[in-house]
Amino acid sequence: MKKSKCVLLFIFLLQSLILFAQVNKITKQENVIYGMVSGAALLMDIYQPSPSNHMGILVIPGSAYGYVYEDFYGQQELKTDYLQDSNYLGKWAQALAQDGYTVFVINHRFAPAFHSTEIIADCRRAVRFIRFNAGKYAIDSKKIGAFGHSSGASLSAFLGVSDTIIQNTEDPVERVSSKVQAVVTLAAPFDLSDFNKKADTAIDNSFDLKMMESFMGELPPLNEDTFFLSGKYAAASPLAQVSKDTAPMLIYYSDNDPLIPQRQAQNMYRKLRENGVPSKIIMTTHTGHTPLPDMNEVDTWFREYLK
Repeated sequence: MKKSKCVLLFIFLLQSLILFAQVNKITKQENVIYGMVSGAALLMDIYQPSPSNHMGILVIPGSAYGYVYEDFYGQQELKTDYLQDSNYLGKWAQALAQDGYTVFVINHRFAPAFHSTEIIADCRRAVRFIRFNAGKYAIDSKKIGAFGHSSGASLSAFLGVSDTIIQNTEDPVERVSSKVQAVVTLAAPFDLSDFNKKADTAIDNSFDLKMMESFMGELPPLNEDTFFLSGKYAAASPLAQVSKDTAPMLIYYSDNDPLIPQRQAQNMYRKLRENGVPSKIIMTTHTGHTPLPDMNEVDTWFREYLK
């Protein structure tokens, strides 16, 4: 009996090791061109696992929309720079690949040289490129999610609340949907006008205002200490675009984020629920601007809503 149990245990461990080795086989493709803008290439890196679960995740790193990046020759690319933070977004993206997701990490154009409409257009183009080439990357074109941190989380959320299909174009990539089917956000600004209230004494307002002005080109209308969510600020804010057709959204935020007020996540969650959108909000404690996701929960979320 003992010998039989030992043999069974050995077989189980051997199967586990084989499965682990299979899941850990990840092929990386660097600098894949997903679009061209004024002669400049938009690039992504692609992480393809073997075996694959045939679901794709677009990963958008945080960068204050590019505002925090130095503008000099040889600057590290956004899609490469995120890997340097091996304990944060790079770690989570690698975990997704290990779980069988094909991961697409993108560059986009940077503020202040470019503003919201151009940067959002880049992210939409990335989704279209992935969807159009789904067969090439062994994923289902109807099973694409978005995962991002900070400004990248806001852009990820935007891909879940809106859709665009360009009909009159010679480019077939532009004729497919730019909407993702599920979203996970980390420390996302959902209302781009909501940064300047008296309650925000612990928030780094000066940085937030400079970042938003850089991204939008100007600040929104102001009444005393309150900005109005209107015009192009509303057009670029995920909160203002929520509808019953919004993609299911898992929201992580922190109780002591120095940049994003807690109410941003809470107000977005409330709006999602009011519209009947599957959603969940999770507050992590004392994690600042880097809330820690439970990757088992993230995996469960994507598998549930990309099914």
